[in-house]
Amino acid sequence: MQEYNVSAVEQKWQDYWDAHGTFRAENGSSKPKFYALVEFPYPSGHGMHVGHIKAYSGLEVVSRKRRLQGYNVLFPIGFDAYGLPTENTAIKTGVHPRQVTDENIKKFTGQLKRVGFSFDWSRVVDTTDEGYYKWTQWIFLKMFEHGLVFRDKTSVNYCPSCKVVLSNEDSQGGKCDVCHSEIVQKTKEVWYLRITQYADKLLEGLETVDYLPNIKLQQENWIGKSTGAFVNFQISGLDEKLRIYTTRPDTLYGVTFMVMAPEHPMIQ
Repeated sequence: MQEYNVSAVEQKWQDYWDAHGTFRAENGSSKPKFYALVEFPYPSGHGMHVGHIKAYSGLEVVSRKRRLQGYNVLFPIGFDAYGLPTENTAIKTGVHPRQVTDENIKKFTGQLKRVGFSFDWSRVVDTTDEGYYKWTQWIFLKMFEHGLVFRDKTSVNYCPSCKVVLSNEDSQGGKCDVCHSEIVQKTKEVWYLRITQYADKLLEGLETVDYLPNIKLQQENWIGKSTGAFVNFQISGLDEKLRIYTTRPDTLYGVTFMVMAPEHPMIQ
């Protein structure tokens, strides 16, 4: 039996796909359409990790299946390249952020192709491209004009090492997902979007998609619709009031105590 040279065979077909635009979506095609979109990676200097492959493989399988079923598949890729990690790397190495980003994108592109993902490489999005981010800015300004954007102080998960604010998902167990340093609570003034004004529409939209139950629950929690009331409690001996939110104002007559978060400004 002839030995199967994995590297040679895979490289041969990857070169073929590149040369012939095998996975390019056709403009104006009469075929049924299918659009697949993965969450664009942040192109770090470390390159890809197994989490990227895990996250993209599901839609990769579906996209290839749809092509075999005769669909005109649009499966783009891009790079969410803005962020403090790039700035920190530039400061640390003395290399301009533009050069850092370009080198990292080049590395990621080579790795994604080497894995064999069937992305349409004629449609690559780079969030640092002016032609892209000018529309991000336009959307932000429109939301600001309509009162859907505001600034307020809040307590955030902050990584002193990476110098970035992290979501709860990226700071599980009180540690940074990137450098594994201890997370601290820090008060910062941040931008907010009034997503809850669209809560009903967003929740109604979830009924029209075939997401897994646990994914739907995550979306519902992120949308964060809640019906309740704000109530001010006078603090004994102080000229201050504690403002609380409750979904059950009818039970307030039975209140015996309240628990405040450690980072609450009154405790400070």
